[in-house]
Amino acid sequence: MVEDTRDARPPAPPAWIVPMRSWVLRRPAGLLIWRIWVALLGGAIVVGGLLLIPLPGPGWLIVFFGLAVWATEFAWALRLLRFGRRLLSEWTDWAKRQPLWIRGLLGLAGLVLLAGLAYLGWRLVH
Repeated sequence: MVEDTRDARPPAPPAWIVPMRSWVLRRPAGLLIWRIWVALLGGAIVVGGLLLIPLPGPGWLIVFFGLAVWATEFAWALRLLRFGRRLLSEWTDWAKRQPLWIRGLLGLAGLVLLAGLAYLGWRLVH
């Protein structure tokens, strides 16, 4: 299923944020202030997630959350979020279709990558 990304209008903001957003937008330069705030918050979340990717844990999930924050205000972020979701879904579907031994090799490759990154981090610290 291919999603149409031409109409990449951001979705309506969550109900809990509407009063705060409305209050900011009533101020002079409110839209600019709001968009800068969303850009900084989303950027901090994305950077934090990218730093956590090599570690075991939810690094990619945090990156996607940061993109979702950006997507509330920026159409390009919504397109990127949809693209990332589609790519992740295709990868997962492909991996599920593989025989058990290939899935095992994929898991082993991930463990080797993590071990290599842990060793590199250990070497840099010592």
